[in-house]
Amino acid sequence: MQTSPDLIDFAHIRAALDQGHRVALFIRHSERPEISPDDKEFGKHLGLTERGVEQARAAGRLLAGFRDVRFAASPMNRCRLTARHFAEGMGFDAPVVEDADPLGVRGFYYDDPYAVQDLMRQQGYMAYMLEYLRNGVAPFSRPIGPATAQTAEWLKCQTTAQLCVFVSHDIFIASFLTGLKIRTYSAADWVGFLHGAALIHSPASGWSCHPCVPALADLQAPPHFVQ
Repeated sequence: MQTSPDLIDFAHIRAALDQGHRVALFIRHSERPEISPDDKEFGKHLGLTERGVEQARAAGRLLAGFRDVRFAASPMNRCRLTARHFAEGMGFDAPVVEDADPLGVRGFYYDDPYAVQDLMRQQGYMAYMLEYLRNGVAPFSRPIGPATAQTAEWLKCQTTAQLCVFVSHDIFIASFLTGLKIRTYSAADWVGFLHGAALIHSPASGWSCHPCVPALADLQAPPHFVQ
């Protein structure tokens, strides 16, 4: 798979779809309430804020009109809701959102998700994450290189529609783009809501991957980490 650090937006993705390319959008969920440090399931049942609902719908509207679409999400509520509202923005009245464990804590980046979450509470979420991104290894997580390769293969294999929208979490978006060596992250320049990666398949040149956001015009200061 070819990779590029050049940031693209959904207008670029729409143009690729118009040209008949297949696209896998691997994105973070929309805005959610803050997660309590005492939450042992890291906000499993949290929904979205009102702004988060509108963010997802607005992002979906940027790709409205395409009907050959599949939606899959981490089983956590905020990811499922993001996919649903994204689909509504695209014009789907009763969208089907598939639960996909590889997009959540049972995906390719963790050996033991509960042990990871315990360490995050003790060490601090961002401290744990930055160690993992910097070193490529961390306790109870799988090496970032092989885990990223597995994630990329899964995304490509699961792109059975012209457009597939895969909703996941900041930790896995950051790991994926870091593992591909096309982004670096810090607490002051973190994964924004609905930011992620676009995997685009061209019949002529195969797969390529870019970091992506819904709209370049909306970017101002880099997003920062919010607990």
